Amino acid sequence: MLRTDGDPELRVFDPAIRFLHWLTLFLIAAVFVLAVSIDFASSKAEAAAFVQLHRSFGICVWFVTLGRLVWRQFSRFPNWPADMPELMRFAAHWSEYALYALLLSQPILGLLHTNAHGDRLNLFFLGDLPAVIGRNRQLAKVLLEAHETVGLLLFGLIALHASAALYHHFWRRDDTLRAMLPLGRVRRASIRYPNGIVRILLRLPWLATVIVRQCPVLNFPA
Repeated sequence: MLRTDGDPELRVFDPAIRFLHWLTLFLIAAVFVLAVSIDFASSKAEAAAFVQLHRSFGICVWFVTLGRLVWRQFSRFPNWPADMPELMRFAAHWSEYALYALLLSQPILGLLHTNAHGDRLNLFFLGDLPAVIGRNRQLAKVLLEAHETVGLLLFGLIALHASAALYHHFWRRDDTLRAMLPLGRVRRASIRYPNGIVRILLRLPWLATVIVRQCPVLNFPA
């Protein structure tokens, strides 16, 4: 992670970095919620809608992550906390690289699995994306296993990342978490959790159901 040694007054990430960070969190949460919702669908049509939304949000994760990697080349980041041990900095540095690697590889594995299974990615029901590879059921099984494994690794790493942020905030009481808050205000006020975003995520399965029932052009089997 790039850090600014010459500007000790820089205490928060720039607005673009913070926006892309929380947008990534929203997209990943949507991907996981939709993946779980597939097994609880009440019909094949709803399950198919959940699958396509899961795939669509997954591709969005790939593009947003790519955008983050590009933007960070032009951005300056706050310094590490002065009393942060070198080992902790090393762990934070490489766990961030691991997160980027998983965020880039997971959507690609999902897209390849979709094509190898003989399907196309219907991007938010707007149209099918071209297939990257041809149908290959044996390869599809391997890709599905890899996709599921990387998904578990990604979930675990995100949980570790969140735990580290809370550790910095509540135990070490430094500015690590506050530097990434949406408002970008470095203060010791309590954190207001984005309840609105949580409500939106919980409504995603319902929204997909409404789309299926109100949009006959989808033509999913009943």
